Amino acid sequence: MSPLISIIISNLNGMSLNLLPECLDSLTNPGYPNWELLVIDNNSNDNSVDYLIKRFSNSKNCRVIQNPINMYSQGLNLGAKNANGKYLAYFNNDVAIKKGYFQELVSQFKKDNKLAMAQGKIVNYYHRNVIDSAGETMDQFGNPITIGAGEKDLGQYDKVEQILSASGSACIIKKSIFKKQGGYDSDYGIGYEDMDLALQTRRLGYSVKRFPKAIVYHKRASTDLAEFIKIKVKWHFNKNRLTTMVKNYPWNLLFITLPVTLLLYLGITLYEWLVRRRWQIGWVRITSIFWVLLNLPQILLKRYKINKLGAKPLGPELSLFSPKSLRALNSDFAK
Repeated sequence: MSPLISIIISNLNGMSLNLLPECLDSLTNPGYPNWELLVIDNNSNDNSVDYLIKRFSNSKNCRVIQNPINMYSQGLNLGAKNANGKYLAYFNNDVAIKKGYFQELVSQFKKDNKLAMAQGKIVNYYHRNVIDSAGETMDQFGNPITIGAGEKDLGQYDKVEQILSASGSACIIKKSIFKKQGGYDSDYGIGYEDMDLALQTRRLGYSVKRFPKAIVYHKRASTDLAEFIKIKVKWHFNKNRLTTMVKNYPWNLLFITLPVTLLLYLGITLYEWLVRRRWQIGWVRITSIFWVLLNLPQILLKRYKINKLGAKPLGPELSLFSPKSLRALNSDFAK
């Protein structure tokens, strides 16, 4: 019998953004025989919940779960807590899948006991010959980089490969390993929660891979760059970048890269204030630094706990980091 897969969709105002119905049309017809679907609504202020309750009223294996606060990472954990499947298949509310997606990924998990996280080849929803994500990585200064983003799909990512992290917009995780780590860090809010989990997964001796035969179509930036949450998202991303480095980097690497990253934050802040005159955006990085300093004891405790589970320092995984370290400067100033 095919193992049960828990399809978990994170939703915020998916009706007003005109995303949710089309996403559900795809994911409630996955072409896989054994599945359940949970939509985690992160305190939407549109009619998303009313729509979901009505749509699922006659569905035995579809549920809506209401997160009382708009916290993305907590919503992801809430989905896992209510899931019954052997695998947790996470999706944003702006995706669709190609038939055969789950069969391909489940077959790969059956072949490889060390496989803990995976993603397919994610392509642009509207231009399906353009890569959206072939995996996620970052440089040594914690700057996130989406592999292949915006490239024309010429088959360059059609090999099964190790990747540093799977994309949070569409990934699948073995539930037993997810639970072993304690799930996503609930303090993250949004941003880097997938990278943090992937780094810890790798440090525990498991692998993260891309399987290009599993195809996902993604309407990138439909939700997390909507104007009403843009500042909040930027703040979380900046504090989580520093947190992920402190939690996972070897001390010798951290002592080199963290001061440079902090100087980079300060330089960008001055640029935002003095050149762009964007005061609120400038404060985002300053307040994120203060948050990390105030919460440093708890962050170090989390580092200790994952080490106690047997996590080893990052070693071979460093080869999966992007070598384009200067991109941290160029990318940050462009945002």
